[in-house]
Amino acid sequence: MNEDPTQNLPQASFEERVLTALSAIRSDIASLDTRLTTLDARLSSLEEKVDRRLQETRPMWEGVQAQIRQLDGKFDVVLRDLYELRTDQMLINRRVDQLERERSQ
Repeated sequence: MNEDPTQNLPQASFEERVLTALSAIRSDIASLDTRLTTLDARLSSLEEKVDRRLQETRPMWEGVQAQIRQLDGKFDVVLRDLYELRTDQMLINRRVDQLERERSQ
């Protein structure tokens, strides 16, 4: 079997093959441009939706933040009271210990 690769060469000229390849490249670029335009439109739509949702939820979020600040202030008061109770308890324990020592003498 004779396998002469020169027999399988295309019949078109080099210029025709280059122009065909360039045409295919242009077609691919046009297709990519269309897809990018579509993606850009979808992204813009998503951005608009996110902005609308942020505007809808902003008042709720600000309310939650205000409540957290109030709770934080109340928690500070509770902690202060707890420390005062501990201090009072320590003082009472010392006084009881002292009274018990004086009584036992």
